[in-house]
Amino acid sequence: MLDKLQAMISPDVKAGELMARHTTFKIGGPAEFFLEAKTADAVVKAVAAAKRLGIPFFVFGGGSNMLVSDDGVKGLVIKMADRGFTVGERGDVIAEAGTPTVLLSTRVTEAGFTGFEWAIGIPGTVGGAVRGNAGAYGGETKDALVSVRVLKDGVEAVLTNAECSFGYRDSVFKHEPSWIVLSAAFAFARSPDAEAAKAKLRQNLLDRKQKQPVEFPTAGCMFMNWTPSSPNDVESLHRSLDLDKDERVPLTAQGTVPAGWIVDRAQLKGMKVGHVQVSEKHGNFFVSDGKAMADDVVALTAALKTKVRNITNGVVQLREEVEYVGF
Repeated sequence: MLDKLQAMISPDVKAGELMARHTTFKIGGPAEFFLEAKTADAVVKAVAAAKRLGIPFFVFGGGSNMLVSDDGVKGLVIKMADRGFTVGERGDVIAEAGTPTVLLSTRVTEAGFTGFEWAIGIPGTVGGAVRGNAGAYGGETKDALVSVRVLKDGVEAVLTNAECSFGYRDSVFKHEPSWIVLSAAFAFARSPDAEAAKAKLRQNLLDRKQKQPVEFPTAGCMFMNWTPSSPNDVESLHRSLDLDKDERVPLTAQGTVPAGWIVDRAQLKGMKVGHVQVSEKHGNFFVSDGKAMADDVVALTAALKTKVRNITNGVVQLREEVEYVGF
């Protein structure tokens, strides 16, 4: 099968590539077949070959927000490594799916435009940010997105912002696994104060370093923020966490309660299974000591979710933001 894939796609297709080399968690067994695709055309070609040969395929970008099984991944794994992008004079931006989000955030801001400063704290790539409608500091990917070029059931198409069905850490791409983001077009406004925008970028980056465990292998945020269904849920959470009378439950711009804050107030930071633990710095990050296995993460995730559910009397049911691959 390797010979066929190399003949149909590229001699660069490998067998048995360890996924731990390509994930920010540094966890993951071998991909049966692996391709680092440096152009969108290579991605299209690889997907077509996998379909023709009847083998499964999986596409990823920067390797954050994912947990790969210790047993590895069957079929063809395609890493998006197409990093081209352009920033136009009017703030019109086109970025290929493999473009690092941090790099694009920096270049857009340095070019004098605003609206993407928040993304300096987001690991991964543009394709992943679109798929999960990534966000931070009150901003989300959908805010400035105009359209997405996508490989839809083997055929290239362009979807408008509305057709992407964006929601909180959600999009149509999460519900249509065979649809692959190839590139995205954005429109950013000219910054009224370019130096202030650059200062905000630096502040967001500093804030990330101070509040997140960037010094350890981690997948990024493990859980989505919790969405209360009514004001009574917020009051119940307040009571179950035994907060001081004057302490308020924080709500984001999307009306959610930060998962890290819940874990912190539930006094679960530092909780550990095997070689992975809940970060002492941020409750929504799991960190590895460099020896963690995927099974450690799965076990800690289950244990933490159960404890939070019990502490909050069933009100809070944490949902993973991290994608499971190969399980």
